[in-house]
Amino acid sequence: MKRLLLTLLLVAAGSVQAQPARLRGYVLALHAYERFDPVGALLFGGARTLTLDLVRARLMPEARLPGGLRLQLAYELNLLYLWTPGLLEGEAPPPPRQLVDLSARLYHDRSTRIAHGIDRLSLRRSFDWGRIEMGRQRIAWGVGRLWTPVDFFNPLAPFEFDQLEKSGADALAVRYYLGLLSDLELVYNPERRGRWHNVAFRWRTHAGTYDLALVGAILRRRATVGLTAAGNLGTAGARAELLWEQNHAISLVLGLDHQFSPRWYGLVEYYRNGRGAARPEAYDWTALASGEAVQVGRDELALLLQYELHPLVQLQALHLRNLNDRSCYTGLQLTWLATQAVDLVLGGWLGEGDRLSEYGLLPDVLFLRGRVYF
Repeated sequence: MKRLLLTLLLVAAGSVQAQPARLRGYVLALHAYERFDPVGALLFGGARTLTLDLVRARLMPEARLPGGLRLQLAYELNLLYLWTPGLLEGEAPPPPRQLVDLSARLYHDRSTRIAHGIDRLSLRRSFDWGRIEMGRQRIAWGVGRLWTPVDFFNPLAPFEFDQLEKSGADALAVRYYLGLLSDLELVYNPERRGRWHNVAFRWRTHAGTYDLALVGAILRRRATVGLTAAGNLGTAGARAELLWEQNHAISLVLGLDHQFSPRWYGLVEYYRNGRGAARPEAYDWTALASGEAVQVGRDELALLLQYELHPLVQLQALHLRNLNDRSCYTGLQLTWLATQAVDLVLGGWLGEGDRLSEYGLLPDVLFLRGRVYF
């Protein structure tokens, strides 16, 4: 598979010379300060405070190849600098759902790490009856705004502030059109050098004002079946996901959002996490650190409000609450669209709860992030 992905990369390089290609992407600069409580410091690396600078260049060329093929590539170059030396000793775990590691370190010392890698690399061919895509790609099946347990391949936690893109999954995906608003998608996903061979399907259709889907999968030899629905409930948007996983409790997402006025937008979402635990001593922090889980709690509630201060300035508040241990994590974010190609974000997260609670262990964060698109 690694040879196949590298072959796709060579094809991409050749296509850029042979065919007109569209290059887009962005450069991101992030400065962040994090403060942990003593228990959280032991869990996340041993430092009470952490100041970091991150510069990321993400290049996303697209090219149309002969034979109706479309190639998509996302290459990232990251420079991470920690103001406290000695915290870069360990390796970051590779994202789940990837067969081979296509990243490498270019430089590494006690406070600096320069690394690069390929996050997306796929070939897509469209037909009258559907399409086939092979390689590292994004497969987004969930309908929830903040939590998407049905998203088997690219989950992302709602409190991430340094990772803006969902990681790609190595897969062969075939989509067959059953009608104007109905299709069937089949996915084969080998991961961890062939240790696991995951298969999944999604049948999607439309009824009334709702998009409906039935999903199923064998993920790491565990059966999974789920349903999703998204549509309108009066003047509000409504979304639901229901997922049964072998050896886990049922997961459920219920969400409503509404545009109250041209300036005000609000969202409420409830997440019953079948993989989570109701008691802090049973939280699976290892799964969270490895990317296998995006939450460790059982019952979660989110409230989000957005207010447009100016057509170019937006204020957002997001409150996450664990309904079992009663801890909470509150984020504020001020976004300024400086130009059509530049945005600046000043934000932060503040956790509250007992020392062993879900959000009480997460760090308080203050960050400034800028992105320049091209």
